[in-house]
Order: sequence, then C-alpha cells, then structure tokens
Amino acid sequence: MWDLVMDNWIAFLPLFTNMQEPLSKAAFKAIFSFNYSIRGSNHREAEEDTIFSWEMVLNMIEAVPALGFPRKPCIEFYIQEAGQHRLPYASTCAMCLYLPRGITEEDKLHKMLFQATRDSLGFGKV
Repeated sequence: MWDLVMDNWIAFLPLFTNMQEPLSKAAFKAIFSFNYSIRGSNHREAEEDTIFSWEMVLNMIEAVPALGFPRKPCIEFYIQEAGQHRLPYASTCAMCLYLPRGITEEDKLHKMLFQATRDSLGFGKV
C-alpha cells in the first residue's frame, strides 16, 4: 500500500495535508443550517443574540474537520429556564448543536461550551 502512496503522492496530498484556505466566519456559517423561530418574535431575537456570541467563539476555530461532515449540521435553540443552568449539548446522530437562547456575552457562551465538552462522559477518550 505504501508503494501506491509513494508512486501517487500528489493524488494523496489533499488526504494527508490541510490544503484549505483559512476558515472565515461566513464560510463556517455556511456549513450550518439554523432553525430559527419566526422572524420578529422574542425567541428569534434571543436566538440571534446567541448566534452573535457563538460567532465570536468561532474566531478560535481554524478549520473544519479534515474529512468534513457527513451532512450539514444544524443549530437548534432551547429556552434557559429561570434558575437553571443547562449547558449546550449536541446530538452526533442528528448532527445538531443545541444552544441556549439569549446568550449575549461571548465569554459566557465560551465557558458554557467548554464546560459542556470538558464534563461530558467519554469526551476525549479514544
């Protein structure tokens, strides 16, 4: 197998190297589908606040996964109940990220995302 790779190294170059352009905010947003509430509703306004904070967090992301996504991931929103601290979560089966509505501070969303990944069962285990 290695001989095949060595003989055809140019064909394998995209597989073994990162040949992508730096990831822009617009390019990253184009990867996702957003399931917003009806335009003009209070939920929609809160969802747009959360997405603005999420876009600021995206500044730390340099590239999409090397093999991409099997389908377009979605963003869904949930209501943060009064007195509750529900962290963002994801469904890998549905390729969906669930974010709380109304997060207006980038740092708060970043901390919530960090805690959600750090504290989840099995995260970081191979």
